[in-house]
This record gives sequence, structure tokens and C-alpha cells, in this order.
Amino acid sequence: MSSRMLARAAGVALLLTGAFFLGFVSQDVAASVGEVREWVAGLHLVPSKIERAQSDASTAEPLPIVETYSYVMDRLKADYYPKKIDERKTTYAAVRGMLSALGDPFTRFLTPEDYKRMREENEGNFTGIGAQLDTNKLGEVYVKEPMEESPAIKAGVKANDVIKEVDRKSIKGIEIDDVVKMIRGPEGTKVTLTLARPRVTKPVVITIVRRVVPFQMVKFRMLDEKTKIGYIRLYQFNEQSDVQFDKAMTSLENKGMKGLVVDLRGNPGGLLQVAVDIGSRFIDSGAVVWIQERKGQKTPLNVDPSKHNHKRYPMSVLVDKSSASASEIVSGGIKDVGAGTLVGVTTFGKGCVQTIIPLQDGSAVAITTAKYLTAKGNDIHKKGVTPDVEIEATEDFDPNDPETDVQLTKAVEAVKVKMGLLPATVLEPKKESEKIEVGAAGAPKKSTD
Repeated sequence: MSSRMLARAAGVALLLTGAFFLGFVSQDVAASVGEVREWVAGLHLVPSKIERAQSDASTAEPLPIVETYSYVMDRLKADYYPKKIDERKTTYAAVRGMLSALGDPFTRFLTPEDYKRMREENEGNFTGIGAQLDTNKLGEVYVKEPMEESPAIKAGVKANDVIKEVDRKSIKGIEIDDVVKMIRGPEGTKVTLTLARPRVTKPVVITIVRRVVPFQMVKFRMLDEKTKIGYIRLYQFNEQSDVQFDKAMTSLENKGMKGLVVDLRGNPGGLLQVAVDIGSRFIDSGAVVWIQERKGQKTPLNVDPSKHNHKRYPMSVLVDKSSASASEIVSGGIKDVGAGTLVGVTTFGKGCVQTIIPLQDGSAVAITTAKYLTAKGNDIHKKGVTPDVEIEATEDFDPNDPETDVQLTKAVEAVKVKMGLLPATVLEPKKESEKIEVGAAGAPKKSTD
């Protein structure tokens, strides 16, 4: 090697040594993030050149996908600094990344804990406090409704309570599914919730003993003893839903029901077959829903005549932006065939079907495998089902207080119209000039909106 080459190599080494030293002792160099990153990138060229010497990337055959993953995992296990990697955690992250690359929020990975929770909900039992949670406009997790006879309601949890802490740990910025995981736990153990309650200045702290909660899918009552209008609320489409719905219908019929309100607000969906079963109770014949597979072929899932064991009643169906999937199959089918009047706001718009594929370690993947169309072949994906009568819920709406439920009031009016007790004009939108507000002193005043 010539003396000129040796001098150049020595100069490079000196510069590298100086750069390394200055990068850690000089405030000016440390503050110049861009220069440091450029210098680090230069260091990375050395090992990469060694790797290419071993295997020329321009001529080598690309590894098969599985072997590529195995190769990277082997290198991580052998070389990753500073700690030993968790192979399962890393693999789960890789699967999540693979699924997220599809851009489909419904194709997702379920950890063993997530999959267990899904099975519990579908079967109709889980261990927890028994409260339906949601997020408000501020992104806060709140109690949409405590379930009847649940540990939550017995401990004093109320609708619209905002959850601030779980076991004295702030949940700010935590996703709702992770909050649910924090609240659930083994039977007999305790969980402490710190709640912000509307119109209460101090935080409300409640400790609840977790119990096995039978997921009561249906709540029902007679709304009006005079007109005999019944009410059935369905929370989810799981294995218990159709049986409980059938019993509710029978009970209301025994009390002389003449009209019916079905409430699907906040119902996120569930099992496809259960949607067909419940839809069959209101659709006379033909398809409850159409399944469109990836190659375009369409298959009808037809009405089950064995579900025609009750009379047809003048009916309305309540929906909102959280009514999704199976709720949209049923409400969309009822609207298509004219079996009832839809009241509320446009639904979520989930028109795709997921197949759950269990994995050997107890985890699972939910993969979108088909699209569904409503009874008359309407595609509602990302569009939702538009109600016949549109009306927003008020901000102070409490599902346990009918006096605050303007949507339910309108749904009852829709049934009365079908029964001939009210004119159809009551369902028409009010003109701006007809809107009334209550003034500060309680006197009516015209809206200036």
C-alpha cells in the first residue's frame, strides 16, 4: 500500500475517532441532530458492506416469505442489543403489522385474552362488573349503561359516569378495549373506579367486586298500558339473543301488546346467524341478508319460517351511529320490506363479514371474507342505513330515564301512526320557525338558530 493511501486511511480513522468523541462531549455537536444522524448512517455502511460481501444482493434469490421472517428472527435472537427479545410478543406485533397493511380495520389480530373475551361475549357470560362502555366526543371512556342486576349498578355506578382512573391509575389516552381489560379480572377480586359524574363536583370513587355476569341481551317492558305498546331493547347478537328475544315477545303478548318498539341503539352486532334468526321474526319470506363472496357470487341467507311464532305488530326500530353489522342487517331488512319505521340517525356502516380463525396458542385472527347486502340487495358499507325518521338524541340523554329520550318518544309516535292513533304529520320534521326553546326563566322562546 502506498504511503499516500496509508496517510488517507489514518486521516479517516482520526476523523472517525474525533467525531465519536465530539458527538458525546461537545454541546454544539450534540445539539446538531442532523449531523449526528448523518455520521451514524456513515458508521452503518461498514457492517452492511461486510454482509454484501457474504451474499451479493444483486444476484441472490429472494428468500420465501416464511424464511425471511425466520431469518430476521434468528438474527434478532443472535445479535439484538441490549436485551433478549420476547419472541411471542415480537411475532404478535409482526402479525398485527401484516394485517394493518391491508388497510381494513375489521381484519385484526386477537391475543389469547382478546379471543377469550370475544368467546365469552358470544356465549353470553363474562367475569367483570357488568357495564356497557363507550367513548364520548372528548375521547373519554364513559359508562353508557350499567346492566340490570350487575355488580356495577349495585355498587352505585350510573349512566354517563366518566371513568378517570382504574385502581388509582389514570386511563387518559388509553384505548377503550384496554380499559375493559383493566376492569375485568378473576371472579371475587376487586376493582376501584374513579368516576367524574355529571353535576357532581368531586370525583366519585367506587370499589366493585367482580362477578360472573350473565349477559342479559334483552330488556323489555310495556311502554304504554293504555295503547299497549311494548318495548324490546337488544344489546348484542350473541348465542342467547334470539332465545331471550322470543321470551320477551311472549311476555309482552301475554300482557296484550298491540304495537312494538325494537331498540338497536348502541348494538355493535355479533353473530351472523343470530341476525338471520331475529330478522326472520319480522320478514315474511326471501332473503334476510345476501352474502357476496370475494369472486362476486351472491348467496341469500333466507328467512327461517320457524321464527314466525308471533303476530305481526305495528313496529318502529330505533338505530344510531353505534348500531353496526348485525344490527344493520336486521334494521336494513325491516326497512327494505316495509315491516317497520326506522327512527334515529344513520347507522355505523359495517357491511363486511369476518371469519374467526383460531390459532394454536389461543390467539386468533379475524379476517374479512365476504360482504353482506341487505334483504333487497343494498350495499350499506361505509354508508349505513338511513332512518325513515331522523332525530338526534339530546346531550342529557340517559337510557334509564325515558323522560330524556326524545328518540324513543318519536319511535312511539311512529307506532301510533301505524296504529291509526296519530296523523302521519307528527313524524314530519319541524320547520325552524316552529322550534321552541325554554328561556332562562322557564318561559318558552323562539329559537334563533
